[in-house]
Amino acid sequence: MTDPETPTDSAEQAPPAAAEHTGHRRPRGATVSSQIIESIQIVLTALMLAFMLRSFFIEAFIIPTGSMAQSLLGRHGVLVCPNCGWEFDYGPATGRGNSVREESFRVPEMAFCPNCHTRTVLRPKQIAVRPGDRILVHKWPYVIGGPFGPRRWDVIVFRDPADTSQNFIKRLVALPNETIEIIDGDVFIKADGADEFHIARKAPAAQSMLWFVVFDQNYLPTDAIRAARPPAWVNDLPSDQTSDGWSGLRTRVIRYDADDDTPRAISFEPTGSRYFLQDVCGYNHGTGGNYVGDVRIVAEVTPTGGDGRLRWEITRDERLFAARFDSDGSVTLSMKQPGAGTAERLLGTTRIAALDDRRPRVIEFGHLDYRVYIKVDGRELLATTDQQYAPHLDQLRGSRRITPLGFRLIADDMSLELRDLRIDRDVYYAYSRTNTQRAYAGHPFRLGEDEYFVLGDNSPNSHDSREWYDVGPHLREALRTDSYQVGTVRADQIVGKAFFVYLPGLLPLDQQGDWRIPDLGRMRFIR
Repeated sequence: MTDPETPTDSAEQAPPAAAEHTGHRRPRGATVSSQIIESIQIVLTALMLAFMLRSFFIEAFIIPTGSMAQSLLGRHGVLVCPNCGWEFDYGPATGRGNSVREESFRVPEMAFCPNCHTRTVLRPKQIAVRPGDRILVHKWPYVIGGPFGPRRWDVIVFRDPADTSQNFIKRLVALPNETIEIIDGDVFIKADGADEFHIARKAPAAQSMLWFVVFDQNYLPTDAIRAARPPAWVNDLPSDQTSDGWSGLRTRVIRYDADDDTPRAISFEPTGSRYFLQDVCGYNHGTGGNYVGDVRIVAEVTPTGGDGRLRWEITRDERLFAARFDSDGSVTLSMKQPGAGTAERLLGTTRIAALDDRRPRVIEFGHLDYRVYIKVDGRELLATTDQQYAPHLDQLRGSRRITPLGFRLIADDMSLELRDLRIDRDVYYAYSRTNTQRAYAGHPFRLGEDEYFVLGDNSPNSHDSREWYDVGPHLREALRTDSYQVGTVRADQIVGKAFFVYLPGLLPLDQQGDWRIPDLGRMRFIR
């Protein structure tokens, strides 16, 4: 009888090619066990690779709270304002953005629209609460260090100084050995060995996430609301002027049409709410009570005739900045100091294509981080220098803005249309008498070696470096030996840099939120 495990001499039963190549064949009885071993090896290898990936390269997190709103969202609700159509996110009914865990969300009684400043009653049974954004965090750049290390305005994930089992996410604003002071909502830095503070201007990518709406002409209040309040933009007529060229102030398209050289203006004077141009945030259901000093006005301007000029003005603390656009294409930036009468100082001039081609142009005029600028179609044309315009810190430390900024649009001897007219304000890093511990005006805070200072984008509702006072067991020895300061993030406690929202808050398919799909339209890189 032929041994079933031994090849015969018959040509029809020649051994397989693999056996010829290796000189032997695997015993059949060992096949199943070998496959099991191989499967276990594959699984273990995959687990090791996943562990290495998580430990050294990329890790996923979920945002639990609203301290980084509106850049990143914790558990939240979404509302389309029934009074103006503006869509905004709102947080839970709580006083502190970092005190709410992911599993708890109390629907507030009302939501506050940041665009038209009306309140909407919320009914919990009709609210589908969305979970927090899920993000990916790069670890390897910070491990490598050097040019890949932490930089100002990065959004970082780090271990809670009071509890290593918790991770926080904030924006990094000050680096080791720097001295930081937050004045009038802005971050000022003094480098190690320097004599003076300078303002820490935001990187353009970070700034794109830090604009908050003030008013958008595309989202006008309903007829019922408009009946009780005048338009946000109103004619600014001198007492001896009986006619004007501006029209459509209650519509999405504002027009000017006048063929004489009499300058006529409209001003931004919203009524019905005293909160315009304060640090209003829909996520927080209201305002932090601070008038913001950094703003921009944006509109698509289409010249339709004439050879006159258009002038935009921003008035800030009695100082007037003006951007002027002449029909021949000349653009000027000027400033009028308090007490200077009508005299204006020319800060810069340039040229663009003449405004007689009826081509729409997107114009942006703003005051940001003590720098006034003019952009046309996304390209910066003019901006102030530090020699032309700089903050007086001693004055700022001892004062507080109590009036909003002013805006005027002036035209003469031309016809034009304004579309997508909008005012935005910058983030305002707030000071709280009850919570702020350090780095506020008049109380600079110096960082030590390997120490960083972080702030939340939702400044009035963020528990961050300004306020921390608890220290966990892992830092108590360092605190005792003066190698750690309360209020800082040590380099060895940083997990990595947040870079992508891979799964935003799931989109509910019904009011109860029983069925959800990924809100892929809100996937985005973190700036």
